[in-house]
Amino acid sequence: MRKGFKTFILALALVLIGAFTAQAVNLEVHGQFGNKIQTTNSTGLITGKTAADQLNNKDLDDTWGELQFRLWTVASSDDGNVKGVWAMEVGTATYGDSTLGFATNATEIENRMMYVDFQLPWFASSNRLAVGLQWVTVNPWLWDETAAGIRNYGSFDLGGTAFAYQIGWMRDDDNSEVRKNDVATPATGNNNDSDYWFARVDFAPKGLPVENLNVGLFAVYNMDATVDQNVWSLGIDGGFAVSGVDVGLNLIYQTGDDDANNKDISAWFFEGSLGYKVTEQMKVAFEFWYASGDDNPNDGDIENYQAIEMHTMGSVVLFEDATFDDGSYVSRNPYLNSLGFIMYRLRADYQATPKLALCAAVNYMQYAEDASNGEDTLGWEIDFYADYELYKGLKLNLAAGYLFADDALDAYGTSPADADDMYRVSAGVTFEF
Repeated sequence: MRKGFKTFILALALVLIGAFTAQAVNLEVHGQFGNKIQTTNSTGLITGKTAADQLNNKDLDDTWGELQFRLWTVASSDDGNVKGVWAMEVGTATYGDSTLGFATNATEIENRMMYVDFQLPWFASSNRLAVGLQWVTVNPWLWDETAAGIRNYGSFDLGGTAFAYQIGWMRDDDNSEVRKNDVATPATGNNNDSDYWFARVDFAPKGLPVENLNVGLFAVYNMDATVDQNVWSLGIDGGFAVSGVDVGLNLIYQTGDDDANNKDISAWFFEGSLGYKVTEQMKVAFEFWYASGDDNPNDGDIENYQAIEMHTMGSVVLFEDATFDDGSYVSRNPYLNSLGFIMYRLRADYQATPKLALCAAVNYMQYAEDASNGEDTLGWEIDFYADYELYKGLKLNLAAGYLFADDALDAYGTSPADADDMYRVSAGVTFEF
């Protein structure tokens, strides 16, 4: 930690010196410092072992504390043509583990983002190149996380219609044994990498009988030579408003080949939402999503939808509503396993005061395909959320969920289990600046 932190402080000092002497660099410092205390009886589900409340005759109830601290700087030129971003993170770390024990002074600092972003000089409209470890958003249900590579993005206006685009290449796994192995280790000549190429275009047509119409088209091609797999993810997303109802849609189709196992890939994902503002303080929304599943892993097809990197909100017990985005959860994807997932979710948000926001939701969840016991119903879940701004930038938050487990959860994990109802409660404090 000390070496990494000193390096960060030294780099920050150099940037500050440059900013004050040359008067040509603007520097922003941002942070997100969070702590949570959590309790649950679903530890077995989080670890993927069992949906019961006991394992080897031992209770799986657990209470723990965790933290996630993020700090990032943005250095930019006065004209905005150039900027550099360096983001660092500690956590998610659990109180009392090897890095957060008593009198500890050792922990790990993660480089979250490190990239340079600049305007290309040959274009009148916005046309920029971002190079390095950066945030990539192709679609929130497919790919919405950091990755290292090169991305060209920009925007322009054509015939009164606003367009935005991005195209890029990211490397997930660099596996060159010839370059990485030392002299004492014979190299096999293996140069199998995992690469992603992607493109996305967004546009907002005008003059139509709906409001706020926006449409996005995207494609991602993954050539993963490490497992001899090639996958295309093709999709469309967007939204509009009609008669006071906000509509959101996401549709993704995956196709390709798993040559190592001689299988064809064919999978689907769909998400749709309807939102309505009842009063200035209250909004209700209904959401549905479907992730296709694979009912037979031994045939010649892979039919379960597979997200690239993303974060799923929609359940306190199963997904990330109660934790940090790399903390303890059952799944970060909109499914639990290869059986797929179907979600029906009704949510109501209420702004009680300018500082207090409340929310309640009810879910009905099931697998897209039957589990090994012939069942597909996961159960009903009730969730409650509260956020209170104590001071500017400082929020207290609460998330609580109770899942009435149904028969499909009996088959979850590697051990036979009689699934129990599950709860999870998380109370936290977050400071953002």
